[in-house]
Amino acid sequence: MKFFKIIMALGLVIVAAILLVNKETASSILEFFNGKTSASPSPSRAVLTMAKYDAIKTGMSYIDVVAIIGFGGEELSRNKINGVPGVMESVETIMYQWVNSGGSNMNAIFQNNRLFQKAQFGLR
Repeated sequence: MKFFKIIMALGLVIVAAILLVNKETASSILEFFNGKTSASPSPSRAVLTMAKYDAIKTGMSYIDVVAIIGFGGEELSRNKINGVPGVMESVETIMYQWVNSGGSNMNAIFQNNRLFQKAQFGLR
């Protein structure tokens, strides 16, 4: 129980630090934890660029990717394969999409909250 409280406190400190740095990113992270994600661009949202795409590396968490892009992605699909004790762990795969107002976009596939693969179309 003590470990859980330490982890929760650390999470709150991280979110508070992000709030101080970037309110838009913090909002996207809170949307993620509340199960609300959207790739629809809005005037106040950041633009996904090729430079941001290049900064995103395999193995990053979804929250790390959102911090780079500046807004949360829209969840396109989710799948979970339950593990077998002593043989393999469970694998959860989630695919997200980010879309700019002009139609350029990025898709990212996460397995167990780690970036597994990414693709883009039309980013500059």
